Amino acid sequence: MSKLSKKKFLENYSSFPGFHKELLKQGNVEWTLIKKYPQDYYSANSGSVPGMIYYKDTVAFAKKYHLSILQILDEFEYDCGKLVNRPSPQDETNYFNWLSWFAWENMMSEIISFLEMEN
Repeated sequence: MSKLSKKKFLENYSSFPGFHKELLKQGNVEWTLIKKYPQDYYSANSGSVPGMIYYKDTVAFAKKYHLSILQILDEFEYDCGKLVNRPSPQDETNYFNWLSWFAWENMMSEIISFLEMEN
């Protein structure tokens, strides 16, 4: 399992390595824990991801990386169909919070696939 490094994920598997590096930093979960319990850290709204708990953190992150997240969302919706029930941009707090959570969960899907493929 040691070959399943964060570096290997970012360099060889991640669809957005620079952004995912920043997102992992924001999430503030040790890579060893993500590797060991990936499903426990999948849901950003579960409280298990320290950097995804408070609005002040999630909103600031999504505002900083707004265009990157929208690009990822656009690709996701192109592949999977439009997401329903997403918050309106007029509700700024919920909108940016949701974008951060979407970005985290989308990245975790890639991490889980990476871990499963490499095992």
